[in-house]
Amino acid sequence: MIELYGSLTPSTYMITIMLEELELRYTVFPVTKENSESLELELSKFSPHHNFPIILDRSKMQDSPIAIFEPSAILMYLAEKSGQFMPKKEAERFEVLQWLLFENSKIGPIFGNTKHFMFHATESVPYALKRFNNETKRICSIIEKQLGENKFLAGEYSIADIAAYPWIKDYERFGITENEIPNICNWLSRLNKRKATQAGWESLANLKE
Repeated sequence: MIELYGSLTPSTYMITIMLEELELRYTVFPVTKENSESLELELSKFSPHHNFPIILDRSKMQDSPIAIFEPSAILMYLAEKSGQFMPKKEAERFEVLQWLLFENSKIGPIFGNTKHFMFHATESVPYALKRFNNETKRICSIIEKQLGENKFLAGEYSIADIAAYPWIKDYERFGITENEIPNICNWLSRLNKRKATQAGWESLANLKE
């Protein structure tokens, strides 16, 4: 059994989608404004920077669970544990890893900051809005080109796609139109049809902020 601690964020959605793809038994423990402080204290030994999501894998017979923090590390752990969505051949493996790290270093941080300054900042910061919005569009242009040459980000469907999907699916919120990114929209359509994508999204449906 895997315990997943997380909230309604793209980082948690990518983990539930992966768990559904692998058909692993798991339980979601919601992290909310009300309980985040106590959970941070309780799980601090597993996550040094007190951030979520975190998984505790209790499926192996041992005294302490295997604890993983950081969403990309969790995806890599689950891929290696299952032998799925991560190629064995070196060249193909690093093709996946470089796009996974692209999500980790570019897509997540930039999209997250764009969303923050567009919808959550307590005051308008025009420079930040312009900078992050322009960078979001630049990143989308890179992904658009990649998906014009490949069905998925790294050839076959992989953890790179699972990681990128929750960030990119709401592209319209960032002022990007379907006509600007037809290849991304086709990719999103393929992922939207996957049962695991739908189930992973549904598994967090009852959570609150």
